[in-house]
Amino acid sequence: MPLFLKADINPKVCFAIWKTEESEEELMRLYQPSATEITVLSGFKIEIKRREWLSSRLALKTLFPDQDYEVNKDTFGKPHISLEGVGISISHTKNFGAAAYSLTGPIGIDIEHDRDQIKRIAHKFLHLTEKPWAENQVDKLTQIWCAKEALYKLHGRTQLIFADQLVVGQPNPKQQANGQIIESGISSVFNVQWLKEADLNCCLAY
Repeated sequence: MPLFLKADINPKVCFAIWKTEESEEELMRLYQPSATEITVLSGFKIEIKRREWLSSRLALKTLFPDQDYEVNKDTFGKPHISLEGVGISISHTKNFGAAAYSLTGPIGIDIEHDRDQIKRIAHKFLHLTEKPWAENQVDKLTQIWCAKEALYKLHGRTQLIFADQLVVGQPNPKQQANGQIIESGISSVFNVQWLKEADLNCCLAY
């Protein structure tokens, strides 16, 4: 089973990434989705999307290997797990699925591949304070986008304007920074942690 990566950020924050190498049938056998989840899967018309969805749920399963739980989405589409005091987040991209949990509050995870196309949309998500260190470089722009997606998932309540309401600090040598969510003039600050394997970027906000 291709568990790509599993690691603790600290004793109460953990994440896992699953590399999607199996067929859809094998993923279904490994995960054994519930009747409700099969209905969700049937809504994906493209096979790779079903495989990525299953991979993200298998990543989550590796975080809680011997526990029974359900995952449901609230009215904003944010996933919640039926384990008391546990916040989760889920992400998937081409050939990978990821999941994270926090025992201390909300969490967001996002995974993204490096893509040159990100330069074309950078003006839509860059805050003025991010432009100097982004330097219009693909890897740095992807870091910022990935962090903002993670913060957006952590927030999970209302629509946010990426360029104005989500602000990401420049990473330190340990690939850590602060991320801000700004609402009604009030800034909430969270931890941001990046990791990278080959061209796969992973970011957690918690």
